[in-house]
Amino acid sequence: MVATQSKTRDKVNNERNARKHSRKKKRTTEGPYTYDKAVEEAKKRGFKVIEDEAAWDAQAPVPPSKRMLRIVGRNPIRLNDIMSGNHRPDAPSKEEKAATKAKKSKTMEDLDLGQKNWHESSAIAAAMLMLDPDGLVETTPLPDGLGADLQMRLRTSENPLYAGCQVKSGTGGQGKQVNLNVDRKDGKEGGCYEGHILLGVVFTIADRDAALEEMNTFDAVPEVVVEQIFLYRSAADLPCPSLKPCPRKDKNDKYGDNRYVVGFDDDARLCRMRVMFINFVQERAVWESEQLWFAMGPKTPNTCVALTHASEVLNIKALAALVGFQSLRAPERQNETVDIVWRLNNEDIRISVKTASITKKVFQIKLKKHPHHEHCDLVFAFYKDASGNRTHVSVISAARVYAARNVKVKHESFNWSKTNNEDILSDTTTVDLFKPDAQERLIALVIRLKLEM
Repeated sequence: MVATQSKTRDKVNNERNARKHSRKKKRTTEGPYTYDKAVEEAKKRGFKVIEDEAAWDAQAPVPPSKRMLRIVGRNPIRLNDIMSGNHRPDAPSKEEKAATKAKKSKTMEDLDLGQKNWHESSAIAAAMLMLDPDGLVETTPLPDGLGADLQMRLRTSENPLYAGCQVKSGTGGQGKQVNLNVDRKDGKEGGCYEGHILLGVVFTIADRDAALEEMNTFDAVPEVVVEQIFLYRSAADLPCPSLKPCPRKDKNDKYGDNRYVVGFDDDARLCRMRVMFINFVQERAVWESEQLWFAMGPKTPNTCVALTHASEVLNIKALAALVGFQSLRAPERQNETVDIVWRLNNEDIRISVKTASITKKVFQIKLKKHPHHEHCDLVFAFYKDASGNRTHVSVISAARVYAARNVKVKHESFNWSKTNNEDILSDTTTVDLFKPDAQERLIALVIRLKLEM
């Protein structure tokens, strides 16, 4: 067998540049772009332009080549993307989009790239060591999907309230631009992160193999190496529409003291950022812990929670009302199978909370992705009435719910009814949340199931 030789970086770059060059078409107009010239160039290339000069003018002072044209049946497209051939006149079909997405996912998986569930937790831990080396700030993770990722307060403060902190992370830029996926509008009134401190962390993974091995331990947070830290009182204070930093070339760039780059900026800047961090925590400590967990809607810490997360929050709120809020904590790693940890009899019970829905007279909980489900002990399936109030909860072994399926289906779920997994609906596995003995029954049921595991 002849061994195949991998392409050199120069060859890959040359092939990419050749493809880009082949898509270009010669310009038909001359001189600086005007609206009329932009429309003419787009039409020459087959684009169906919606002529709207007012929308073009409204994009000033953006350079004409970077302004967008409205296209029939498409999102607006930048003129330079039209001219370079990055976009073709006809929108890709559903089949083409699906194929592109699958190819991209496969590439990201093969290269072990993309956002992982543990990245943000590791970035937080590493950044806190730099921002708060003396441990002056108490930080506690919040459940997934809320306006903030952390609640914070000064340990020495007499103020019992907390500040919320939204954390955005990205893997090392290696000389390239990094997108931290947060916009200035997110911090303004009605924005998803209104009223919360914004912490951005760019990092590299110290030892990827060791990190993946460490993930086999529940709540372990693998070590990463911080490259850059961004700190703002609010996302609304960003000096640009979104946080997509390029490599730092000037210590007095638009980010100023809100950005610290390891190996580029001096220790004085890091000291100023530490003082800034303490001040932000003091100033933003205006919420009760339960508000950060459960309050949703305008003028709350959670202004725009997604419906799936909102349902999860209400499930946890119902559990907290039954067993006591102080006995619950969020896991260190978000967006995994374990949603909440209940401290019962000096033991941690790791729980996945689900909302039971009725499909063709069968109860169902959708499973979707459930990474590290082996860390989960029990699934709490909550039932609700027409008003959305949680009325009952069924307790099911996680091993049973997340057992490997023999048949692969498009949308994985766990189903039960009076004829299928009928024991789940029995009095021995389902608790009426409104009965006086609900807490005692739930505790007894959990203890029994744990002994059977």
